[in-house]
Order: sequence, then structure tokens, then C-alpha cells
Amino acid sequence: MRVPVCLSLVATLASCGWSNQGTRCGIFSLAGPTMLLEEFTKPGTTLSAAPATMPPVLAVRVVAGQAQRALVGNADSGWVVGVDGPLPDQPVPGFGVLLSDRVLGVQGVLLYEGLPIPGAPTLGSVHIGARVIPMIGLETQTAGFQDGRCPFFPDSLRR
Repeated sequence: MRVPVCLSLVATLASCGWSNQGTRCGIFSLAGPTMLLEEFTKPGTTLSAAPATMPPVLAVRVVAGQAQRALVGNADSGWVVGVDGPLPDQPVPGFGVLLSDRVLGVQGVLLYEGLPIPGAPTLGSVHIGARVIPMIGLETQTAGFQDGRCPFFPDSLRR
């Protein structure tokens, strides 16, 4: 039910003209990650294993919130993504989704409230200060879920 509501909201606002980039980016920052969760129901999109290689630095974004730089390492338990700096107290992330584009490769990690998607394999963990949350993953085409003028993972944070 979430996807049709989000799609109709995005379509309605798009037909109004998008006079303000902040409004457009705000809508996509919430609707895009919400629709991405529906990808877990589609065959072939849930990552069953962690990627063999990952960039040493990724961007991590709290859904509908700020993005931060994160450092990536490998441990016996899988990939470890350490957020480089504090996040706001609210919302409290419950799990991370490693987002890999079918063409562009690993893009970053989205942080969601709540519990991970049931049945999705844990690929590693995200460390936010003293807090450690599980990381699951998706491989899909990300272009349909974000506006190119306000991407989930800014290039400036992936250096």
C-alpha cells in the first residue's frame, strides 16, 4: 500500500510544477527510500551475499535526513561500515540497506528506523558511535528512486 500512495504523491506534486528544488528533493528523500524497501519483494534484488569488494569510503544517509561519510572495512562477520561523525538523536536507525546499482556498483547505505526486512541476509554492520545495527542489501537500478539533482549519496561524501 505504501508504494501506490508514494507514487501518487510524487505524481501529484510533479504535475504541480516543482517550483522549488527543496520541495522536490524533500519528497524524493522520503518517497524514494520508501519505494526501495518494496524491492525486497522482487526476485533477484535482495543481496544474498556481501559484494566481494567495496569502496573504502561510502556515503550513509538517514532516510529523509542528512548524509554522512563512512569508512568501510572487512571483518569475519562481514563488511563493517563506520559512520564518520555523529547523527541526529532522532530518528534512531534500526538497520542499514547497502544499495548497489546494477550498472554503477555499490552506491552507499540508507539507514531506516525499525527492524530489518524479514528473511534478508545480514551482509555486515553499520557502526554509529557505540551503536551497531545490521546491514542488509539490495541490487537494483537506483535512478528510478532518486532525483539526479539531489542524489541519496552525494559524490562529495564518497571521497
